[in-house]
Amino acid sequence: MKQRSLSRPVSIKGNALHTGEAVTLTLRPAPANHGVVFRRIDLGGAPEIPPRVDHISDLVRATTIQSGHAKIHTVEHVLSAISGCCIDNVIVEMNASEPPILDGSARPFVNLIIEGEPVEQDRDREYFTLDAPVSVSRGNSSIIALPHDELKISCTSADDRGIHTQHLSLTIDPETYVSQIAPARTFGFLRDVPMMNELGLGTGGRLDNFILVGEDNVINTELRFPDEFVRHKILDIVGDLYLLGYPVRGRVTARFTGHRDNVALQRLIVASCA
Repeated sequence: MKQRSLSRPVSIKGNALHTGEAVTLTLRPAPANHGVVFRRIDLGGAPEIPPRVDHISDLVRATTIQSGHAKIHTVEHVLSAISGCCIDNVIVEMNASEPPILDGSARPFVNLIIEGEPVEQDRDREYFTLDAPVSVSRGNSSIIALPHDELKISCTSADDRGIHTQHLSLTIDPETYVSQIAPARTFGFLRDVPMMNELGLGTGGRLDNFILVGEDNVINTELRFPDEFVRHKILDIVGDLYLLGYPVRGRVTARFTGHRDNVALQRLIVASCA
């Protein structure tokens, strides 16, 4: 398979979930072997941050990357769309510190990529291929990656009381990603709202950009899938895996995980390849 970029720049506007900032995000074509780079055009010198494991600075409720004074919060949804649509080379240009949350899923970013008309380039695609099993466990959470000839993710999710338990296993290719994973929205629990407020997170949260879950029911919306929660967990895993710098080939099994577990796995993978 050849590397891919976009034919033309495309933009989208919205408000960020955690900072609440108004932001314009533009995807710009990049040459072969360039990779994915975030660019902060609101800061002096328009600093760029490659989304890599060694640039991760925070994992509270989202994945944040940083280089010097420049930060990008909540990179996982746009990275998930870029990975799921097999885009290798693109500049993600932003005039704020966090991408727009939009409807809480990766589907708006997928639509933006399609609008940018993906195009093949003259270099073969490179993959991050696992050579040996790698695993991380923390309390009831665990994530394991095994060698495999494509990306397959099996995920089990539940809340901290062990309810809303869901399981799904999928091979991730562009068609499956776009139809089965990208539309799944981020979700949060009503009981966590006070804690989020204390941390200064979720200030851009609205009833139309995430799923709000009460004690035993969804409060604000109809689910797009009966198992939308676990599909969004897979969406996040796809995005976090792209912080390895290349599309991944491997079989990933995750149980009750979050960003911290996903990134811990990646750090072990990087260390095992050093």
